[in-house]
Amino acid sequence: MAVPLEGSRPILIEVQALTTATSFGNPRRTATGFDLNRLQMLIAVLQQRVGYSLGTHDVFINVVGGLRVGEPAVDLGVIAAVGSSHAGKPVDRHTVFIGEVGLSGELRSVSQLDRRLNEAQKLGFKRAIIPSNAYRGPTDRLSGIEVVRVSTAREAIEAGFTPSGSSV
Repeated sequence: MAVPLEGSRPILIEVQALTTATSFGNPRRTATGFDLNRLQMLIAVLQQRVGYSLGTHDVFINVVGGLRVGEPAVDLGVIAAVGSSHAGKPVDRHTVFIGEVGLSGELRSVSQLDRRLNEAQKLGFKRAIIPSNAYRGPTDRLSGIEVVRVSTAREAIEAGFTPSGSSV
């Protein structure tokens, strides 16, 4: 799950991913509801910075509900979905991912983080994975949602595989 803004309102979206060995020489990259160029960049980050071998895999991304999102805050949700599919491990269903991913695999904070976290909390999410350099303030005083701060895409994926309530 990811939390983009629609105007000034945070909404929760489900990002689905499927990776499968390619049947042809060039792997397919397909995105529904997400920018294909951004997806290709995130796949390159997963290969170079996280160590996933996706050069021989087709990658399909779908934003559930027919929404089209272009905000970088969804990057971390896409990385988690692709990582989950490729590793064959489910992401904890009580976890939401919020953050932009840079070319070196570092995570960047996004605007209006408190509003996004409050929306996730209202909808029953137990944990949020956010960039470690995100604004510290009301975010750290939220009750009912565990805020996990990570620095890299690799750390975010590993934290996403850990069930909420467990130590990372």
